[in-house]
Amino acid sequence: LDVFVRDLPAAHAGRPGVAPAPHRPVAGPVPADPDENVVAVFSSAVRRGRWRAGRRIHAYAVFGSVEIDLSEALFEHQQVVIKAFSVFGSVEVRVPENVSLRGAGGGVLGSFEVDAVDSAEVDAPVVHVDGWAVLGSVEARPKRGKLVTDLLDRVHRKVENSLRKHL
Repeated sequence: LDVFVRDLPAAHAGRPGVAPAPHRPVAGPVPADPDENVVAVFSSAVRRGRWRAGRRIHAYAVFGSVEIDLSEALFEHQQVVIKAFSVFGSVEVRVPENVSLRGAGGGVLGSFEVDAVDSAEVDAPVVHVDGWAVLGSVEARPKRGKLVTDLLDRVHRKVENSLRKHL
C-alpha cells in the first residue's frame, strides 16, 4: 500500500524518522509554572531584543510598567501564554504581525485591551494574553512592520545578494 499512499499528506504523519522542520515552533502542553517572571514594583521592566520566548511568561506591574516585546524573539513553541497582572501600573505586549494573538481578561477600574489577530500562516506561533488590570492597563498589539523571521534565512539571502554583485 505504500506505493498508493506515498503522495498523501496523512501517510507521512505517523511515520518514524519524519521530524518537524527545525525552524518551526513545536506544539505541546503549556506548563502551569512560568518559564520567566517579569516584575516591576514602583519601577519598570523591559524584555525585548533577540531572546527565546518560553511557553509561559508572567508579568506583574504594581505601580510600575512592564514591556514585553516579542517582535525579535525566537519562538521555540507553538503556543506562548502571557499572564499579565497590573495594579496601578501598565503591561504592554507587542508581537510580530505574522503571529496569531488572542486574549482574555478583564479590568476593574482599568483597561484590558488585546487586538486579536489570526495569522495567515498555518504553523504561526499563537500568543495568548490573559490576566487582570486593577486601576491600571494591560495592552497587547501587533507591532507593525515586524515579522518573525529566521536569522539563518536572512544571512543566506544577504550572502547570496553580495555574491550576485561580485559575479
